[in-house]
Amino acid sequence: MNDPSLRYRKPAGILHAEVDDEEVLLNPETGMYHLLNRTGRFLLERMDAEETLDQAILSLSADAGEDLNRVKGDAMSFVEAMTTRGLLEPVTD
Repeated sequence: MNDPSLRYRKPAGILHAEVDDEEVLLNPETGMYHLLNRTGRFLLERMDAEETLDQAILSLSADAGEDLNRVKGDAMSFVEAMTTRGLLEPVTD
């Protein structure tokens, strides 16, 4: 399970393109594509701005006006899937 107190980032070499309100990520090592919706993009943008996953979850909950526990569950599942696919990694430095 991922640690919500950490920041996560796209590993070096991950390719991405923006299409309307969505973003497509490609892991060239696996050939795995992943389409991010606005919610996924929001989380990545917040973590790119050096927020931890916990901070990004709070930001998303406030921005979307959604229940914090629901947002946290969805965000943790999203980060777990993205990490498993090699599209996100924890920042440890």
